[in-house]
Amino acid sequence: KIQHLIWPLGRHTSMDKLFALLQCSSSSAAEAVAFDVPGGKAYRIRIVRALSDNYMYLIVNTSEKTAVAVDPVDAGRIITACEEMGAQLVAVLTTHYHADHSGGNEELRQRFPGLHVLVGAGDHPRTPGVTGGVSNGEVVQFAGLQFQCIDTPCHTRGHVAFFLDARDGQSPALFSGDALFVAGCGRFLEGTAMEMRNSLAALATLPGATRVFCGHEYTVTNLKFAASLEPENVLVSSRLRDAEVKRTAGVPTVPSTIAEELEHNPFLRIHEPSIAAAVACDPNDALNVMARLRRSKDTFTTVGKLMTWSLDLTGMLGLRSTM
Repeated sequence: KIQHLIWPLGRHTSMDKLFALLQCSSSSAAEAVAFDVPGGKAYRIRIVRALSDNYMYLIVNTSEKTAVAVDPVDAGRIITACEEMGAQLVAVLTTHYHADHSGGNEELRQRFPGLHVLVGAGDHPRTPGVTGGVSNGEVVQFAGLQFQCIDTPCHTRGHVAFFLDARDGQSPALFSGDALFVAGCGRFLEGTAMEMRNSLAALATLPGATRVFCGHEYTVTNLKFAASLEPENVLVSSRLRDAEVKRTAGVPTVPSTIAEELEHNPFLRIHEPSIAAAVACDPNDALNVMARLRRSKDTFTTVGKLMTWSLDLTGMLGLRSTM
């Protein structure tokens, strides 16, 4: 836990220090365990835990023995995963600059000469170890795989998601970072309700079978919040029970799918009367619904209240200008 708190200090922003502190205090450190996602023979996706609740991802071309990593905060665990799978890391895709998503970039560049490390153009100046920035709609190809970059600003100004098209009999995959979570979305740290609405709307147009690989294991809390909004929603209650069973067993709740998110994620259902009523809004005022929904979620837990208070305080003091 101590190393999780100390390693960002002096290298990143005051916001990253806050996130590191709250990660250490909110839950125990994640086990050093990786999970292989069932799939085809041409490529494999491995979920790699980090810190208290982060997920990193390794996508391996099994014939070429090359790999792409997403949000590698813990370089050591990514290196171990590469060694276990007999793969050479050729690229890193970083969804945003926060230290708990980019903290391993520099070490990986040292370990793998010629490594490509990409991030959204808007976050490029603030992200360690990057070799280039990407723009909305840009398609990049590494390890024989194509990834489309989708701008998803709000959590950070330059946040991007990466969409891997369908192949090898597998459904498409979305690596959504802190924009879209299972049953939730990221805090509006550098954006507005309109930006988050637009970002999520862009992701909602992806094929329903698209698997969603997000940046954190927040599913149980997110579904508890969703259930508090709609206590009579049987689907939400059922998925909450399923998520609790998985977490008790130490199994990730990712991936979900875009189709599932459209069914149970309140941030993708802001036009529905039941969601608007839960936050005392006019269902025709979607932006106000989004804003109130996020504020309610921000203060749903004790840790959330502490983080919200800290963010409000740093904002009043002007400290968030360092982001």
